[in-house]
Amino acid sequence: MSIIKYLAGLPSPLHTNSLDSFAFATVAADSSKNDSSDRNDEADRLRQHTQREHDDTKRPEPKPEATKEEADDRPNLMLSFQGTRFPFANITSYSQCISEGQTGDLPNAFTIHATLLRPESQGNIYLQNVQNMHDTLARPLISHNYLRASSDINKMIEAIKLARKVGESPHFDGVRGRELFPGPSVKTDEQIEDYLRRSSCHFYGTFVGTCRMGCGAEDKMAVVDTELKVINTDRLRVVDASVIPELITGFPHSTVAAIAEKAADLIKDHYKLH
Repeated sequence: MSIIKYLAGLPSPLHTNSLDSFAFATVAADSSKNDSSDRNDEADRLRQHTQREHDDTKRPEPKPEATKEEADDRPNLMLSFQGTRFPFANITSYSQCISEGQTGDLPNAFTIHATLLRPESQGNIYLQNVQNMHDTLARPLISHNYLRASSDINKMIEAIKLARKVGESPHFDGVRGRELFPGPSVKTDEQIEDYLRRSSCHFYGTFVGTCRMGCGAEDKMAVVDTELKVINTDRLRVVDASVIPELITGFPHSTVAAIAEKAADLIKDHYKLH
């Protein structure tokens, strides 16, 4: 029945769960909006460069090395289109949005999602009860640290501008009404940042790195080795997205499937099951 309603254009749960199209792009953070530490780093690099020129004026000046971002030509932004109003954090809960879709109370709207790929902000997860290590039911303490890095918030500001540009294009003239969110009154970078910090959330299960894979003793943050074994154990492996050290560009499903296939081969090799 939900499929019939969806195909007929009537409100149904599928209207809140389906993303119709995706586009990938690259946005650059406005370097003038970096924090003071970024500016200090740039000043240090400039002083070092000036000192090298003073020390040896005859040596040909080497070509400047590309920054990590300049050397990486992968897209860092994903735009996705959804034929309904998405339940952003500043509006309502996801379950309430599903309920509104079932009762037909959702507004006749569409959403252009802006998703930052490979953000630099990193979260933390801690044991809540370190005094009693046998308390397995104690919930961990999780700090997501969304948009903590200045480069992330600057890129997302540019992403909102790009999403608006897409939504205001002539291709949407027949279906576009007034902008619901952020809303026409949100214009400056500061206003967009305030909206982002109130409405952003994770997307499509892109949590990785809590049991990151590492190679060698120099990686102090590694939980598993290159055979997915928990370090200093013999018969315990972790096989999921948590072993991926850093976010990939896009959804992690195929990467997790590849990790699982490799883990199966490792286990079969260990027990000579081939």
